[in-house]
Amino acid sequence: MSGINYSPIGRPFIISAVLLSFFGVSIGSLWMFSLLGIRIAEVSDLFQIHKTVQTEGFLTLMIMGVSYMIIPRFRNTALPSNKLAALSFVLVLASLILELVQKVSRSESLAYSELIRLGGIMIFASMSIYTIRIAPKLLREADYFFIMAIIMLSLVHILPLVTAVEINTLNYIQVWLIFPTLMIFGVKYKTLPSFLGFIRPRRNLTVACLAAGAVGCALGITSMYYDDAGILVAFNAVMILTALLFAASSYIYGGFDNSEILKMMPGEKKARYDMILRHTRIAFLFLIAGFTMGIMFYLYNGFLFYDLAIHYTAIGFIGITIMLFLPLMLPPIIGKSIEFLKFSRVPLLLIVGALGLRTAGNYIIEKSVHSDLTVVFATSGLLVLAGMLWFIVMIHKSMSEIPSVNVEFKKK
Repeated sequence: MSGINYSPIGRPFIISAVLLSFFGVSIGSLWMFSLLGIRIAEVSDLFQIHKTVQTEGFLTLMIMGVSYMIIPRFRNTALPSNKLAALSFVLVLASLILELVQKVSRSESLAYSELIRLGGIMIFASMSIYTIRIAPKLLREADYFFIMAIIMLSLVHILPLVTAVEINTLNYIQVWLIFPTLMIFGVKYKTLPSFLGFIRPRRNLTVACLAAGAVGCALGITSMYYDDAGILVAFNAVMILTALLFAASSYIYGGFDNSEILKMMPGEKKARYDMILRHTRIAFLFLIAGFTMGIMFYLYNGFLFYDLAIHYTAIGFIGITIMLFLPLMLPPIIGKSIEFLKFSRVPLLLIVGALGLRTAGNYIIEKSVHSDLTVVFATSGLLVLAGMLWFIVMIHKSMSEIPSVNVEFKKK
């Protein structure tokens, strides 16, 4: 990268995010057992923190850590301040711990934890925007996805502090999930062209996608104040359009001849290429399905649509995308290369299978149909945990040493 060495400031964010994810998925798994009639009274008080651990913990720390690494790298520059980045990590993590303690102890006020977290997020937002001001050499459009994502992250934490907003509704959770979704769009827009064979995205479709995304963000914020079915349905429909436009602009489902590229690829690069296409295509199907479930919920109501709207997006799109990008980002962090020929499809199959089981389990909950086989459908969370564990073991087994990797920035 033109003499700019890589700083692993994102390492504590990613490690903490992964640990929190295991904790959050474990709580969610036990909650699913409870919803299907298998009571676990000893841990029932923890169910209320599942959303907090997964959104404010796992997703926030993961996306912040990744952003601190890749946004400067896209510009061949250094992060403005590693110390401020570390402070933002401490503030977000401390606020999460404080909020979890407050919720478990049934404290009525969460203002202190929310203010502390907002401080960490504002540091992240300020440094990210400051870095984005440096124009990249290519694909400037990706920055607009980053900017919209950062604005949405800031708004979903500022608005509940200054106005009356219901934060336990589906639309609030969906609006919150716009942050990681648009961040992923920005990263994919920047990286997919090189991954797919240096195919430049379709600019007209990208502009349309950005416009649709901006409208979706505005509708999402509006829906937090006006509980109107028309606005809620329009919000989900526009987000589906945004996803479709992005997929079309970035050739996610084809649209160019890659036969010659595939012929010239050696085994390792071919394995990576196939993994990128497979994970990206499946993830986008879940993203579209998630917002479709949102439309169904606002039209017909029901726990089935509510739960799937959240988890198709959070696990199906965001989770599978993280599974894709972590191995691609790990080498400069750990100083080891990743051999994609040693990868297995099992983790992906377990995640997809878990979402299939969750769909069936939600139908049982919706229809109050219980039998001796009900426990099978309660294991969807366990399958997610199994997929995560398999994924980590798989990455560990695929690592090989790199002769020398300097992972510190050289300060002038």
